[in-house]
Amino acid sequence: MTRKMNWYKSGISAAIAMTMMAGCSGGGGAEPQSPAPAASGAKENGGAKPSLKVLGFNVGFDPNNDPVGKDIEARTGYKVAYSMLPKDKPDEKLNIEIASGTEYDILALTPTQFYTLVAQGALQPLDELVNKHGANMKKAISASSWELGKYNGKLYGIPQKNERPNIDKSMIVRQDILDELGLKMPETLDEFYTTLKTIKAKKPDMIPLTGSGKDIFVVYSAFGLYTDWVEINGQLLPRIKQPAIKDYMAFMKKLYVEGLIDKDWAVNKSTQAQEKFVGGKAALIPGTWNDASSMNAAFTKNVPSGKMNYMPPLKGPDGKSGVQMEDRLLYVHAIPKSSKQAEAAIQFMDLKLQMDNFTFFTLGEKGVTFNEENGVYSPIMPIFTEKRGNAYWFLNGIHEKDYADMWLARLRRTPTLFEAFNIMNKNIEQIGKQNPIAFMPPIEAVGKNLPSLTQKENDYFLKVLLDGEKIENFDKFMTDWDNSGGSEVVKAVNDWYKTTKK
Repeated sequence: MTRKMNWYKSGISAAIAMTMMAGCSGGGGAEPQSPAPAASGAKENGGAKPSLKVLGFNVGFDPNNDPVGKDIEARTGYKVAYSMLPKDKPDEKLNIEIASGTEYDILALTPTQFYTLVAQGALQPLDELVNKHGANMKKAISASSWELGKYNGKLYGIPQKNERPNIDKSMIVRQDILDELGLKMPETLDEFYTTLKTIKAKKPDMIPLTGSGKDIFVVYSAFGLYTDWVEINGQLLPRIKQPAIKDYMAFMKKLYVEGLIDKDWAVNKSTQAQEKFVGGKAALIPGTWNDASSMNAAFTKNVPSGKMNYMPPLKGPDGKSGVQMEDRLLYVHAIPKSSKQAEAAIQFMDLKLQMDNFTFFTLGEKGVTFNEENGVYSPIMPIFTEKRGNAYWFLNGIHEKDYADMWLARLRRTPTLFEAFNIMNKNIEQIGKQNPIAFMPPIEAVGKNLPSLTQKENDYFLKVLLDGEKIENFDKFMTDWDNSGGSEVVKAVNDWYKTTKK
């Protein structure tokens, strides 16, 4: 799974966040399997099942020649032609495909794509079909998740949440530099500041902290700014409207003025910041457990004696800390109105969620591609990647309870990945915080105002960081923010939030 850090993702953006999953592409032939008995509803042509067409997101491999796709055909008896949206402007291409009536039977949609198409009346209602043919789906997917596939009370899609709630963001730290300078891992804002000051003084050629974004979640924690939105006195407020945001911005300005963060912070792309870190030019960088793993090979090559570690969220004056968890809707699997094979499409997706099939499609064969002992799933390498490296792409929903542990086999393929994941999540029960709008459907007022508000926040932060904008003028900025659609967004979010309390 790959999650890129952006230059600035405002608190509001969680409402319509889009996350792309990625994995190692695999090769090799399919394992021979006997097709499952034909599902009811097959066309009356000698018992053969109809061919289906599936459209999914683009991750750079050919699903039509992948071992997982071949095994799905063998097990279910359905021949499937897979297509992918382009990486560039996928939403535009999707809208063109649907508007032109291109006949797909299953669409793998991001939440934003789903709500856009369902609001346009482009998707088929699925309540009757799921009730008739979705016995496995109903067992696999929780009642709360099913609500995420509904629109105006009717079901239009099979929801797929992320694999398990987890903390994916941290500060990646050069532990060897800390050891060399006699520094401990920072736990408070003062210790963090002292660490950066010491690195600058003792290693003047090294950037204490590089990065490419404003979202430094471990630093947010010191100010109590744990989540994108938070409930205060019964009202949800975005991070930008929380009083502590001014203190956070003042602290970041102080770091910049004193040369403790990368002078190119505002213009760095994530790849540029990572290159500085893996090249030994920087001591700290915000990142995810996936970033840490992907950077490891270059870092080890360039800095053989170096060691990466991960800083937990900083404690505030009250001794508390926290960081937002990844826990949200990833995809919705829907059937367009143009499909003439909706019944077969539901039967196909339900067969894939039959527990033995689901285990086989996601992990392969026990003792061949994976092992399991006491609920711990581990991959047998390299065959696991060869046979199941792209299994995530073929999912049409997950067994939410079981897959939380099964998914860890994918992380265990790469020791550095699993190590980073474990370190970041070892105290998730204490520090993991739920964003209260993580499962909010896109709302017109939010979508309409989000781009301009995000740009406005970006511009203001840059002025604070680079152009001498005074924090004392923040209230004036917030008045402009409110008048530019911010108040409308806050009202719309809270109107939705009230409906969850009934």
